[in-house]
Amino acid sequence: MGRTCLLVLTFAAAITCGVLALQQPAAHAQKKDTAATPELGKNWRSLRDGLDTVFEELQKLNGLKASGQCDDETYLRRVYLDLLGVPPSPAEIAAFAPGRKDAKGRKGQEKREALIEEVLKRPEYAENFAEHWRVQAIGRDKGREYTQYLEQYFRQAFAENRPWDRVIRELVSAKGNTPENPGIAYLATFENERADIAGTTMRVFLGKQIQCAQCHDHPYEEWKTDDFVALQGFFGWSASGAKGDGADRYWFVNDNPMPANGHELSARLRLRGRYNMPKYLGGDLYKFDKEKSLRQSLGEWMTSPENKWFREATVNRMFAYFLGAGFVNPVDDFSSVNEPSVPVVLDMMGKDFAASGFDLHYLIKAITTSKLYQRSAQPTRYNRKDRMYYSRFFVRKQSPEQMFRSVLKVTGIEELNKYLPVREVPDDKLSTDEKANKAVRDRVMGYRNTLAMYFRGAYGSDEPEKAFDDYSGSIMQALLLMNFPLLGDGSLKTTFSEIMARSKDGRVRIELIYQTVLGRSPTAREWALLRGTMATWPDNDTAYEDLFMALMNTTEFSTVG
Repeated sequence: MGRTCLLVLTFAAAITCGVLALQQPAAHAQKKDTAATPELGKNWRSLRDGLDTVFEELQKLNGLKASGQCDDETYLRRVYLDLLGVPPSPAEIAAFAPGRKDAKGRKGQEKREALIEEVLKRPEYAENFAEHWRVQAIGRDKGREYTQYLEQYFRQAFAENRPWDRVIRELVSAKGNTPENPGIAYLATFENERADIAGTTMRVFLGKQIQCAQCHDHPYEEWKTDDFVALQGFFGWSASGAKGDGADRYWFVNDNPMPANGHELSARLRLRGRYNMPKYLGGDLYKFDKEKSLRQSLGEWMTSPENKWFREATVNRMFAYFLGAGFVNPVDDFSSVNEPSVPVVLDMMGKDFAASGFDLHYLIKAITTSKLYQRSAQPTRYNRKDRMYYSRFFVRKQSPEQMFRSVLKVTGIEELNKYLPVREVPDDKLSTDEKANKAVRDRVMGYRNTLAMYFRGAYGSDEPEKAFDDYSGSIMQALLLMNFPLLGDGSLKTTFSEIMARSKDGRVRIELIYQTVLGRSPTAREWALLRGTMATWPDNDTAYEDLFMALMNTTEFSTVG
């Protein structure tokens, strides 16, 4: 109990000290005994410093010696993969100026903080997180008709940095049709299977596994079948469907008009079990409100700042995403037999996140500029077995979505072979230039679509979230990059062909190949090995291409570390 109290006080003091500093000028204008009380949610740096302070204390208490800080190249690649879903290019590496001041004279922590600020403004951030959260919400095996709309909704939400509580309320209560409100795709995906909607919504956004209560009382939690039925009732007053054909097809979700009173609603819902009205999970019965739909009421309860489950489930997912392990693993299974590893820290982080207005940028900045995120992945003899206290960075596999984006970025086939929109007319109506433009489009789209098909085949059945320390994969995944013609058929420009054309100097070529594929320069040991063989390389580009392809098939390429 004493250690827990110490940690609470340490963390609380650390995350509020920055707020006090910000408030100091105002405090001087007041009498000394009327200084403002520190508030949560005002300063992400204070949250970050609190995390670092409390985990340093935890590491000491558990006899752990933390790994050192990672170098600039490692940090840059880590940030790019996590936030943009791709590794940095040689030009982006040069702009960051690893180990030196950047063009604005920044270095060290200041330069790294500036990187996060800049990256969060890029459209690739919104695209990457939209794809990630679409997978978390509905998986990888749903039809494109659903995924494209849900990603469209998420993409706009992340581009605006829309408060996370608003995002989830909008998804849970969405109505209308996909052309006007792409957010309805979340509910439409379930095609009126209300038990699936209820179970998935609680699991993904609140971290509560209640699905088994659909058929029988939960074996070790308080949820009964009646609780599941009553929760499912919130989705019993709406329906989804599709209308139209071909390009005119769209999806809709609508609510029935609210009846005059609660008695009529209860009679028409006809819930089985001991509850005659919908019931919030672990909470009160729904109170009739003619001005709100049932789903609006559920969304407000779910995303309330007072809802511990919502704020902590979000923080836990973000911690696991960026640091390889959450306070609770798996991230969607908070329970009495799977409690947080450091509950006092998760509790304080959840409250701070809620106080920030559920600002995802606030949370992301705090995590990605922390010492925890900046640790080297190289273990020491003192922390090899650490799985709880982030004394080293936990290496993790790239997600299939990250891998797909990385391949496209590294090969450069889309980026280097631009084309204009093609008129949809017979080929004999196109000019010579238009035919050439169409040929480029067809080759680029053919490459992308074929690669996507192979990725779906190899990764389609993967779980949305990898378990901690799970590096497993299928034979198809292992063979995909080995056998797929990653550089195309030679008819398109690639980063490799650009490197070969840029310089005849073998050292320059090798440097650019390493930076393009792995986001770093070769180490001294790698240079020594390469210099020992370069004299035997043929005069053509074969050896360089082999090096390019070999690096794309390394563990380093396919992991975040």
